[in-house]
Amino acid sequence: MRTSLFILTSFLLFSSCVLKKGNLLLTEKENEIIATQSIKDYMKLFSNPSIVLKAPNSENKTTQADPNSYIYNAIEKELLIAGFDVKDRGLFNEVVGKSKEINYEEIRTLTGTDLILELVNVSTKLEFVTNKYYKADGRESIAPYTYKVYGAVIEFKLIIIQNNQYAGSYLFYYTPCSKITEDCGCKVLYKDFPSKVYPYLNPCTIDMSPNRTSFEYVSQDAMVEFVRNGVKQMINEIKNK
Repeated sequence: MRTSLFILTSFLLFSSCVLKKGNLLLTEKENEIIATQSIKDYMKLFSNPSIVLKAPNSENKTTQADPNSYIYNAIEKELLIAGFDVKDRGLFNEVVGKSKEINYEEIRTLTGTDLILELVNVSTKLEFVTNKYYKADGRESIAPYTYKVYGAVIEFKLIIIQNNQYAGSYLFYYTPCSKITEDCGCKVLYKDFPSKVYPYLNPCTIDMSPNRTSFEYVSQDAMVEFVRNGVKQMINEIKNK
C-alpha cells in the first residue's frame, strides 16, 4: 500500500513539474458592415455589374511590385466567382493616373466600369495583447507576462460610379486564437510546480531559444481565407434585399 502511494505521489509530483501546453483564447472583434439601400437597389437592376478593385497607393504601372498582390488576387477571384465582371485594375489605375481632374462619369466611359471597390486599409499586424491563458485542463489562469499576437484587418469602400453614389463601408477583422487551435502562436508553455510561465519559448519544439516571434504574424494562407470570407460577406450583404 505504501509503495503504491509512493508511486502515485511521485507520478503526480513529476506530472506537475513537466512543461505543459496551455492556450490563448481571444474575444473576436466585431465586423462593421454598412450596405446602403442604393447598392441593394442597384444590384436588383444589375445582378452582374462590372467592378474594379482600387488598391491603396496604386501605381500606374501594372508591373509595379506590391507585397499585397496575393490579397488583391484573392479579392478579385471571389468577385469573379460571384458573377461580377472584374475589370483590369492596372488599366484603371493608368486611366485615373493620367489626370487628377477626371470625373467618375469619364472613368465609367473610359474603363467600362460600374462599381469601384476601394481597398481603404489592409494590415496583417493588428495587435492583440493579453495576460490571460487557459491551462490544459481548461482552467483560466493569469500570467505575470503579456502575450502579443497579431491578427488582421481589411476595410473596403464601395462606390457606384453612376452619379458618384456612396454604396457602403465594410470592415472585417481576423482575430487570432479565437478558438482552441494547434497554432503555435496560440500556445502557452507553463509548469504547475513550481508555478511558472515561459512566454519566450517556442511552444511547438520546446526550443530553449527565444524565437516565439516567428509565429506571431498572419500567414498568407490564413490571410487569403480571411479576405475571401470577408468579400463573401460583403457580396451577400449587397445582394440581400
